[in-house]
Amino acid sequence: MASTDLDPQGLAGRIEELLEGITADGGPAVGHAAEELVRVLMKFYGSGIEQMVAIVKAGAGETIVHRMAADPLVAGLLALHDLHPVPVEQRLGHAMDAARRKLGSHGSGVTLGGLDADGMVHVLVAGGGCGMDTIKDLVSASISELAPEVAGVVFDAAPAAPTLLQIGVRPQEKVS
Repeated sequence: MASTDLDPQGLAGRIEELLEGITADGGPAVGHAAEELVRVLMKFYGSGIEQMVAIVKAGAGETIVHRMAADPLVAGLLALHDLHPVPVEQRLGHAMDAARRKLGSHGSGVTLGGLDADGMVHVLVAGGGCGMDTIKDLVSASISELAPEVAGVVFDAAPAAPTLLQIGVRPQEKVS
């Protein structure tokens, strides 16, 4: 199976689904054992990937690691194990830029609010309206592609801009 055939988000969802099925069929003790197995395997594979990244850096430098991180599947693995060469904040900025390009003029009121302690990305959206579902879908997809390690995306209303005070020129008083 080629790396382009694999969807990291879909695979993560499938793992969650399987763990829930194991717990439902085998009970809580079996579910906990299955979750522990997944944690140990993640640690094992994470350690191996970390060692591979160190070997690549030692032999070829950061450039090759950045090239590896350009592949969505590899990027997901690197991010999952906190080995991605580009900081998550920078990748979130790139994700927002990509989403705004796709949204065209509708993307002008969409800004990154930040990443909270729970791993949730806050996106500020000015206005609203009939295109809100499209905006949410495009922004969420862009973020999950470039920063798959985030827990989710929360859309918040952008604070209203201050009201502009119109200052006009008063007509000159006639002097008598």
